[in-house]
Amino acid sequence: MIDSPNDGVRVLGAVEFRWAGAPVALRRRQQRLLLGVLALSAGRIVPLQRLVEVLWPEGAPQGARRQVQVLVSRLRGLLAGAAGSDVEVLATGSGYGLRIDPMAVDAHRFAVLKERAGASDDDEEKTGLLRQALELWRGPVLDEAAVGAARDTLCVRLEEARREAIEEHAEASLRLGRHRQVLGALAEEVATAPTRERLVGLLMLALYRSGRIAEALDAFERSRAHLSEELGLDPGPALVRLRLDILRGDPRLGGRAGQGGAGGPETVRRSGDLEGEGLVMLGLGRIRFAQDRFTESVAAYEEARRAFQRLGDRRHLAAALSGLGTVRAEGGWFAEGETDLLEAASLFSALGDQAGHAHAIYMLGFVERERGDDELALWLLSRALETYQKIGDLRCQALLQRSIGLVHRARGEYGHAATRTRESRRLFTVLSDPHGAAYADQSLAKIRIRVGDLPQAERALQASLRVFTRQDDRFGRALGLRTLGELRLEQDATAESRAALSASLDLWDTLELPLWRARTLSVLARLESRDGEAAHAGAARQESTAIFSRIGSREGR
Repeated sequence: MIDSPNDGVRVLGAVEFRWAGAPVALRRRQQRLLLGVLALSAGRIVPLQRLVEVLWPEGAPQGARRQVQVLVSRLRGLLAGAAGSDVEVLATGSGYGLRIDPMAVDAHRFAVLKERAGASDDDEEKTGLLRQALELWRGPVLDEAAVGAARDTLCVRLEEARREAIEEHAEASLRLGRHRQVLGALAEEVATAPTRERLVGLLMLALYRSGRIAEALDAFERSRAHLSEELGLDPGPALVRLRLDILRGDPRLGGRAGQGGAGGPETVRRSGDLEGEGLVMLGLGRIRFAQDRFTESVAAYEEARRAFQRLGDRRHLAAALSGLGTVRAEGGWFAEGETDLLEAASLFSALGDQAGHAHAIYMLGFVERERGDDELALWLLSRALETYQKIGDLRCQALLQRSIGLVHRARGEYGHAATRTRESRRLFTVLSDPHGAAYADQSLAKIRIRVGDLPQAERALQASLRVFTRQDDRFGRALGLRTLGELRLEQDATAESRAALSASLDLWDTLELPLWRARTLSVLARLESRDGEAAHAGAARQESTAIFSRIGSREGR
């Protein structure tokens, strides 16, 4: 029987099994996937052929059915050893099933809570039930267990139900007048699903009621751009009508903005909701960083930091400092970023937040890598990687592998750099993340240019540029164009090199990132020297050297 709410099978995140408060080690990915699939169909038989297709989505090996039997036998032994007769893997002639109390499976508890919330006419009760349901989620369904086509087949329905629960929770909260409390969550979800119109509409309404009219209209424009570029569609009539109502200040929308308030953070401050202000600005900082709007992201995170400092809220203060340090580090403001990240790391450590601490350490390693202290960078990055491996965060492992590869590349250790970068790409592929894989491809292209393998560099670079363009990633595109300029220079295609470098410089100027401009100017200086344009080469070199010296990057050492 279940001894605690944490007992049973957890699939809303990494697959875990606990009984009587003790975890059961599931060391193999296929073992975790098998348990997850059976748990999702608890009380029902899963056909053997279905299990074969899920376990080997790219094509079953010879003897696959026998391998399933072996996996089932081992899983049955593990479960029996931990839970006795309370949990059992059943076998029939056609397949296998899991006998377990359905309420011991977090996905089932989520569905029950969501269904109860849907049947309730009381918004207080509804928000409470949906909050409980959403708190069951620790990450993507079957995280690190289901990959490729199997992940699409198994996880889409549940993850769609999670988004529905977020939307239903936000709708009920808005009816209760809690627009500020849901802003942060809505902003994060819209950043990952900008074409989901119901979600965008809720964010627009929450922003409007918080007095942030410009932000509400900006959310509409971003969604319209994504719908056009990704799906070739225009926003639906409901979203268009909401935009018009916001422009008119229709009083039926409710909230201060409809009463002619000035809008912006001051509206939140006047209400005395300092926590709401902080959460809004924390969410906005993340959105602006995702949009490569670095200066605006810094300003939003600074607002959040000040709010949480005044409140004495250490957990959210750590998040604001970590975000602030990350943006400053990636933007080339190393000294300021280091100060923020050191404070964030200290706070996360005191709070016992391993993931938060690991991210701060990772970004401190990023700073030292950019400054050129390779030994310290490798030590910091390796510490962060160990933590992410311990807690099982594949995405952050992928980022760390690429970052460590960049250190090795800067040291001329191209073999080590390629090994780390290929591992980064493999992990992003497992995660079905083409955007992350594109950054790995760009890094591999740089390595191949350095070792003279120009055809392979061309293939990797063109693949990455296609993704950056499709994703409207201006930073990635600027980075890829700079690398393309280097490649064309090595191919003696100077006109094409100049065009790529000029386009890269234009993007760095738009993004207001002088460090990356300086690095592109360094390549341009080499091109001008090769073309016999000594004066132009000297001017480019002089400007880049001044920037490197001012910022304190590795090139200025």
